[in-house]
Amino acid sequence: METEDRSGGKKARVGFGKSAGAALGALFFGPLLLAGCATSPNLQSAEHLVQDNFHGKAHVVKVFPGPTQKLTGIIAENSQHQQGILWMLSNRYLLLGPVVNDKGQDITQAATEKYLPQPRKVPAGQVAPAAMQAPGFTIGHAGPLMVVFADPNCIYCHLLWEALQKPIAVGQLRVKLIPVGFLKDSSAAKAATILAAPDPAAAWAENEKGFDKSTEEGGTRPLAQIPAEDMKAVHANTALLQSSGEEATPTLLFCRKKRMVLVHGIAVSGLPALIHSLRGDVSAEGCTP
Repeated sequence: METEDRSGGKKARVGFGKSAGAALGALFFGPLLLAGCATSPNLQSAEHLVQDNFHGKAHVVKVFPGPTQKLTGIIAENSQHQQGILWMLSNRYLLLGPVVNDKGQDITQAATEKYLPQPRKVPAGQVAPAAMQAPGFTIGHAGPLMVVFADPNCIYCHLLWEALQKPIAVGQLRVKLIPVGFLKDSSAAKAATILAAPDPAAAWAENEKGFDKSTEEGGTRPLAQIPAEDMKAVHANTALLQSSGEEATPTLLFCRKKRMVLVHGIAVSGLPALIHSLRGDVSAEGCTP
């Protein structure tokens, strides 16, 4: 069994394919073990840019020198205490996403490894038994079974959901979706509302149908009174996701070449190749034919 990241590519813990106005999201991780720095022009400019672009839903923890004089690194944190790396150019521009130098080196990844605590790697087989018992729903009628952890307010989960519909419909795979809730204040309530529905699969489909990409909000309206057992189930699902080594969505669990694989995040463009590589079903006992 093995653990992979980004469908076999080099791990990037900060995705930042997200729109600039959204809350810092799925690929921000745990508390940073560094103190904030004293007020400086760089820090003031960074705080202004982050507050402006994320509408007050994130703040700057620390700035650090970039590889060039005009580039400043930023450690930012959202309301869920998840952190990630941003870059500020000339104290005026905020760069979102991996930044690569002229040698093809990902300096965002390098900064992530230097400044943010690295998650422990957990064998996929240790996650599978609990994942198969976790509250959720399964869609599809044929093909290998894959497990997906998803947050109802996750834009990357939404894009994955859309990309999965045709392969599922034609029987290329089945998906067990495990709802979690951590990205936004409304995430857990939306996930619990979906689990409380008579048909959670249909409720999730409605969430995705009403997904607002501009605000990165799922379409579910949380119940005024959410059953305690459903909220407890969402918290348990989220804890299970955290135990996998990263609190990131979407997280996928699947079988490839008779080995179970755990992936935190996936580029939708790589989904056809991933589906083609699937061999067997995820089960509590491992990969089964």
